[in-house]
Amino acid sequence: MILFGGKGGVGKTTCSAAVALHFSSAGQRTIILTSDMTPSLSDIFEEEIGDTIKKIDRNLEAVEISQDAIVSSWKKKFGPDFSDILSHLIDLEALDTESRHQLLDYIGSAPSLREETMLDLIVDMAESGAYDRIVWDTAPAGETLNLVNIPKYLRRHLRAGARVFEGLDKIGKRITGKRSIAAIMDSWVLASERISRFLRDRSTFILVANPETLVVKQVSRVTETLKDYGIPIHGMVINRVIESPDSESLKALQRIQQERLNELERMAEGLPVAILPYSLKEIKGKRALREAGERVSGQLGF
Repeated sequence: MILFGGKGGVGKTTCSAAVALHFSSAGQRTIILTSDMTPSLSDIFEEEIGDTIKKIDRNLEAVEISQDAIVSSWKKKFGPDFSDILSHLIDLEALDTESRHQLLDYIGSAPSLREETMLDLIVDMAESGAYDRIVWDTAPAGETLNLVNIPKYLRRHLRAGARVFEGLDKIGKRITGKRSIAAIMDSWVLASERISRFLRDRSTFILVANPETLVVKQVSRVTETLKDYGIPIHGMVINRVIESPDSESLKALQRIQQERLNELERMAEGLPVAILPYSLKEIKGKRALREAGERVSGQLGF
């Protein structure tokens, strides 16, 4: 799995779409997905995609993961566990069917559970064997870092919760014979550890940046966080670089950009760096994406 990440507006979706199309054109079964809550994959490919997997080219599928899809996945996979836990604490049978569903919808939309479920959904997709490559156009950098943090924090919380409920479990099991809350939470810890292992062992990160001061600072923060969590960084794409200035103002901007370029290349620490030149023409549609994909993939060594 290849994750494209960076500050909002730097060109993550364009770069990820271009590389995904490059993989599929080379005969690799590829899916591109976006977890951005304001997705633009449909705009980039110039065709409607949506939150169900859609074939958009030979060997290429795409999906824009929606909040509804995440909640639906959570209810299917983890809803029964939560029902078991809640049945220890409240009389679920006293609630009508609609109220029970509303309660699970409410719990499943909690931010940390939403993010963990999305990661779980993507790992399931990767481990299904249906694809050779998964290309993930992540949300803006702050949200992506939350995703990386979630498995660690959730494991810590679940382990603490399991200890808290041990006493209640001893009483509840004698009375009801139900599976213990601690046992359910332990199974979630294992699921969270599975996600962490996948991010470390079977994924790699491509940083997308522009040669701008604020972007450079955020790239520095993202880089440090990824290193802390042991998530490999494959390389960097630097977008909107002025290569052939034809005016004094552009020449002045190029000089400023060069300072930022030097900083970004130092941060790359010898990893591959791909350069996409500044252009007045947007990269949209499969033909333009293929051209960009060949350039970026070649420089990144894919």
